[in-house]
Amino acid sequence: MPDARTVLAELVQRKRIAQAWVAEDFAGGHAPQLAFIKDRAQWIHGMCARQAGKSWADDFILGSNAAEHAQSVGLFLGLKGTGVKVSNWVPIWKQGVCAKYDVPAHWHNETTMLTTWPHGSRVMFGGTDDLSNVKKFLGNSLRNHGIVIIDEAQDQPDSVLKYLLLTLLPPMLGPTTRVYLTGVLPDVPAGYFYELSTAKGWSHHEWGRAANVHTPEAMDQLRAYMRLHGLTLEDPQIQRDWFMTRRWDEDATAYRYSKERNGYVPERPTWLEEPQFGKGRIWAAVPHEHITDFTVGIDPGGGDRTSVVAWGWGEHTHEVQHVFEWVTERDTAVSLGDIGEVIGLVQQHYPTDFFHWDPGSGKMELDTFGADYGVPLVRAANKTDLPGQVRRNNDLLTKGWAKVMIGSRLEEDYQKARWDKDARAGGTWRWASQWHPDPSEAARYALQGYFANYAPPEVEKTHAEKRRALTELAAKRAKAVRRGVRLEEDEEAAVFEDGGDPWE
Repeated sequence: MPDARTVLAELVQRKRIAQAWVAEDFAGGHAPQLAFIKDRAQWIHGMCARQAGKSWADDFILGSNAAEHAQSVGLFLGLKGTGVKVSNWVPIWKQGVCAKYDVPAHWHNETTMLTTWPHGSRVMFGGTDDLSNVKKFLGNSLRNHGIVIIDEAQDQPDSVLKYLLLTLLPPMLGPTTRVYLTGVLPDVPAGYFYELSTAKGWSHHEWGRAANVHTPEAMDQLRAYMRLHGLTLEDPQIQRDWFMTRRWDEDATAYRYSKERNGYVPERPTWLEEPQFGKGRIWAAVPHEHITDFTVGIDPGGGDRTSVVAWGWGEHTHEVQHVFEWVTERDTAVSLGDIGEVIGLVQQHYPTDFFHWDPGSGKMELDTFGADYGVPLVRAANKTDLPGQVRRNNDLLTKGWAKVMIGSRLEEDYQKARWDKDARAGGTWRWASQWHPDPSEAARYALQGYFANYAPPEVEKTHAEKRRALTELAAKRAKAVRRGVRLEEDEEAAVFEDGGDPWE
């Protein structure tokens, strides 16, 4: 049992640690950082440049709150727990903020990235890739001055942010709880984090690299960098990073998507009652006028998201319409039966012969899939020409022919997918690690079935007649596949001739 002198020393240390966290002293003349730290709104949005002092401010907020409020809970969430440990837990939290305020080393649990105060306050660091563990830590204990900071928000999936902000956290909040959404100004004006930068109900803060008074040598370093590389202050990247100017970079992402040029609001089909179907969520649209042909891509997820995407096009329009997508969450176990149900739904409403599947090593799946699930023909997707397929996709986007459902997972991919710059320097094409574009992989597989066959709309069947004929043809083809027979060519060709339905 500790003696009285030891107990007294511990009490003195606790009091000193609790009283030392002074925001003005910490910010040291960094006015935007100080305003961010002292904000007591419940929903706080912080958008900064890299190396601007955002992460230090985040960690000071967590530490000062824990020191002041006994039994409180603080949580810092980055993209991945492993990355958080390397970029924040060790260099900024333990060796930076906590060392500055004499937090003893034995308060830290290295394994769980958890710091516990003697009066019961806890601060935990983790990633949104481990939400099951995060839920256990949170419980329902945020009502007593709880703090949640979601960092790297510009790279967090929109679905994750919406789940955290709209579903998981609201029932846990009390009057003294604060939720912070922090990240950097993106290179393109896209994503849920950027949309919230002007949303009502949020207290907004932003500042650039130039405002960080803690690195006084930074401007001299910038000037030297510009001289070396022949740049000026008008460079878009410098304007964004240093001064938070909205100067966007169209080359920042792999796809040349523009919401103004390529986005459209879909007309919801009457058959789509609920967006949830099986293990994934559906986006679907009524085909536009002259959209008569369809092509489908399938990308099984494994550890990533499983995606099924369909495009529509037609002889009398240049448009290539994104008409359907089904996407699961990451790490969702998906069987052939699950995918078969989705493809059956696609075939029912968007009949086609063009299914392109990424089978991995399981070629036998392609041989049996059609017979097992009534799909006429499933082809192996060509995965070898990734840059060529992306260029073809970009050609449709820049022409304005490709139309993508606004708010869909495919749109999110188009706005966030980037090339790995290091790999490109070595002559290899691969996606950057911060965002894996699964729906757009299915979309580029699907485009292998698209071919431009435009002809001016002179004399043709009505849109409704051709849709009906195609639906009946698809049903007849599926029945023929199950029976092991093949339709006569003239039966198929008759659908596309002017005139009546060949089966009436």
